[in-house]
Amino acid sequence: MQQPQPSRYRLHDLVRDHTRRLAAAVPEEAAADRAAVLHLYTAAGRIASDWGPEGFPTGPDVSHSPFSDWREADAWLEAAGGQLLDVVAFAAATGQRDHACWIAESLVDSLVRQGRFHECRSALELALPGADLADDRRMPSSLRNCLAIADIYQGSFQQAHTWCTDALRLARHQGDLREQARAMAVMGAAERALGRFREAATHLCEVMGLAARLNDDWLAGMSSCNLGALHGQQERHEEALTYYATSLTFAEKIGRPRMISKTLCFTAEAHLALGRHTEAKDLAQRAAGLAQEVGDLQLRATSLSLLGAAEHGRGDLPLAIALQREALATLTEHTSRPLEMEVRRRLGHTYAAAGHPDKAEQQFRIARSLAGAT
Repeated sequence: MQQPQPSRYRLHDLVRDHTRRLAAAVPEEAAADRAAVLHLYTAAGRIASDWGPEGFPTGPDVSHSPFSDWREADAWLEAAGGQLLDVVAFAAATGQRDHACWIAESLVDSLVRQGRFHECRSALELALPGADLADDRRMPSSLRNCLAIADIYQGSFQQAHTWCTDALRLARHQGDLREQARAMAVMGAAERALGRFREAATHLCEVMGLAARLNDDWLAGMSSCNLGALHGQQERHEEALTYYATSLTFAEKIGRPRMISKTLCFTAEAHLALGRHTEAKDLAQRAAGLAQEVGDLQLRATSLSLLGAAEHGRGDLPLAIALQREALATLTEHTSRPLEMEVRRRLGHTYAAAGHPDKAEQQFRIARSLAGAT
């Protein structure tokens, strides 16, 4: 056995080929071992996800996994690196459709958190052809909904809406209320981004009712947050703050730092719009600390940019520029384009206020050149 890093093992190529031949002689034992390994990846993904294990109502029971909490599961997945996509590909190629779907679904939260959108989409696309033939009838709707989530993070809102529409149709056919609610929640987020405020409000309010019936705190929290953002886009910031307060209550009840940080960012943005720069600063600082704790690069960039905007409002332009530049440095080539546009827009305005029009114009030009710029 080779140990490339702590707790990670592999075999020499020749030894691996030999063990595969040995495994072929005991197919039942080998199948059980493979299933156990795939179950481990499913467990890690579900425990690390903000949805929590209870957010995955079908599939294997992960309560007896070796991971003590979401942090341990998340660290284990991060150490796996690019191996995650290979695991999904292996499960799909060997006809283990349910495992391929469960793993791909469970990894969405972890991969988008790290800005690994290509891997997230690739994993889902590898599993999707087998979803219609999987024993778990929730998978056809869920994987399409997961693809919509990946599209929203990358700013492909119309494509996300198309995925959600298909997911909702399938969930209704199955009579699955939870998947219907999730499809409508993501659909509402896409409609909000597309400026279809009336449709977004209708879907998100319906989701809030379903979330209460299903006792789904994650769904209720995120939908309330999106309703707040919807009001914010219409300049109704005080109403938005009411929804954010509800969302924060759910987030703190669940106790996942990422969800709390995201809600704090939305709340800080509302306070910025109302000119309450000190309140926005305090909220953004807390959000940035939580984002760093969970290693979410996008949330880290968002919170730092909001903090920079708050310092701009408070009159400390050098610090505001430094924070916006730090936010920009946090972004990667895989980062959401709408987020990069927003950071560059704020940095441009701060440069302009500080008397650097050339630098401001450069940021605005780059922002406009990004794919999907509006």
